[in-house]
Amino acid sequence: MHLLFYVFSLLFHLSRTYVAAQGACACSSVTIPVHVNVLVPKDPTDEFAGLKSNASELRRVDATYDIYGIFCQPDTTVSSQNKDVVQLLVHGFSYTGEYWSPSVEEFRNYSYAAFSCGHGFSSLAVDVLGVGLSSRPVNASDVQYPTSSAALSQVARHLKTTSLLPGVPAFNKVIGIGHSAGSGLLDFGTIVEGPQSPFDGLILTASLGTNINTTTLPAFMSARDVDPLRWGSLDPAYVTVSNRSIFYPTDITTYSLRMVLLDEFTMDVATFMGACHPSPEQLVVIVQYTGPVAKVVGSEDQLFCTGTDRCGDVVALTAAERTLWPAARSFDLVVEEGSGHDMNLDFFAEGPFNTFVRFLEQFSVL
Repeated sequence: MHLLFYVFSLLFHLSRTYVAAQGACACSSVTIPVHVNVLVPKDPTDEFAGLKSNASELRRVDATYDIYGIFCQPDTTVSSQNKDVVQLLVHGFSYTGEYWSPSVEEFRNYSYAAFSCGHGFSSLAVDVLGVGLSSRPVNASDVQYPTSSAALSQVARHLKTTSLLPGVPAFNKVIGIGHSAGSGLLDFGTIVEGPQSPFDGLILTASLGTNINTTTLPAFMSARDVDPLRWGSLDPAYVTVSNRSIFYPTDITTYSLRMVLLDEFTMDVATFMGACHPSPEQLVVIVQYTGPVAKVVGSEDQLFCTGTDRCGDVVALTAAERTLWPAARSFDLVVEEGSGHDMNLDFFAEGPFNTFVRFLEQFSVL
């Protein structure tokens, strides 16, 4: 059984080197080289990710990495007023860019990439640094929030200055959409870059500035212990989560159990330093990002909402989260009723998808 699991996983990841067209969406794999030159904590467990560290506590990471992604654009049958806008889709912890478009036919209705193509928006769903088919540094301590968020900003700048593929001109606007830890990476980038951020809008999903529900926090396990055949050669600081149920609603009738099985087969790794990051609230940092910001969280998110009363009062939650983004041009917060932490992967996915597109349309004209 373990060997079958490994073979399935290997074939799935190899298949990601090409994604066929889906309906109104034509997709291609791309690799973008990025140069990162940042300071990271010498102690990777630094809870502030180096933002409050002295110079003697920091070291420099100066390296070039390859960031892999799937670029999808509306085909010629879809009329689009948004050809100069692209989404940069950033997955969460222990996922890859496939979160935005599960490549198994049964789950095609869970493809946000295809959904947004149908509404005239292009997207690039990346594997973040250290994950999937992107570069994976041998030393896991190189993969921290400063490195990973800087790599994403470089990808965004690449999208604005360089043709991604023949016949695809550079884009005028890049909207970042993050999921969970991916939202954290975009969040961290705005703390560092402020008004100089290359992102023209942010949609942050499955992430709140308020403290995470630590009673439901999944246990991180060294990836090489979880699957020695696949990850046995990795630095032990590359970790994963084998219990996937925490990412879904507690009501098992609200999602497909086959989706959870696919989730288990295709889970990936990250570093502990890239799974948890300091929030603006924790740092008492005023984020000077000036673009529009939207947050979207599921009412049944076991990490942020269930077991608390904070997501029941949307007005109060919006006001609390808004204080962390005082310079943002606009700020909105939506609680998607019935959705879990992985809001793209349950039966309510179309609700969040429509919300994302609605914010995209707003941000595109600002």
